[in-house]
Amino acid sequence: MKERRTNMSTSRPVPSAKKRSVIYSDFEEAKAKILKAIPQGPFYGLVTGPSGTGKTSLLREVAASCDHHRFQTYYLAHSQASSSGLGRFLADALHLGPRRFHTETLRAMGQTLRDLPLRLLVFIDEANLLAEETLQEVRLLAESELDSPPLFTVLLAGLPELKSKLEAPVLFPLKRRLSLRVELNGLKKDEAAPFLALRLGEGVSGRLPEDVVTAIFERARGIPALVESLARLCLENGSEKETVTLASVAEVLESWDVN
Repeated sequence: MKERRTNMSTSRPVPSAKKRSVIYSDFEEAKAKILKAIPQGPFYGLVTGPSGTGKTSLLREVAASCDHHRFQTYYLAHSQASSSGLGRFLADALHLGPRRFHTETLRAMGQTLRDLPLRLLVFIDEANLLAEETLQEVRLLAESELDSPPLFTVLLAGLPELKSKLEAPVLFPLKRRLSLRVELNGLKKDEAAPFLALRLGEGVSGRLPEDVVTAIFERARGIPALVESLARLCLENGSEKETVTLASVAEVLESWDVN
């Protein structure tokens, strides 16, 4: 089968592994764990973290770092993953024609996956928004027979409430199969300045002295996306090329709403 990769739902190409979008210890540790697990065989994994901690960026970097001669990656946002839509998506990806019954689709999909020269990786983002029946369907699609090993890797990513959703009795079979769980909690205090240097450029981030970076970090509660957004607002508040002072951005920091 000719290799085919489905990228992000926005139809942008999967970034090169050399292009770094974020860098902090939680992110790097999560990425390393996932990349270590992928070659060991199909598994169910869970990535959770507050909004803005880089879950989608993590999925992108993992996809870009995999050997595309060995692994075939598909990314779905929750809007693509209704219980019926998920099956259709995967059937289309595997070039399977329509079947009259769902069980026939599952059987054909299982046979096709067993014959594939590549291993399939399915990344489902915003999985906390999925209905329980859709999360059930994820397991049924990955397992052609009850209690059989999954035929492809499933990586669910979502907000922390996804963990609570998986506590539902009907989802116990999926929860107990989760062999990899990682959490993104955001930047540590000493990671804020290097992060901003990477995201803004050293010349621009150099306008933010240590006390301003600390205030930004604390106000944004270490959430990478919020740290970057608040830093940009602070920079815009001052004159270009001028060092930003804590007094000059006090109003910006005070008015910033992190909720």
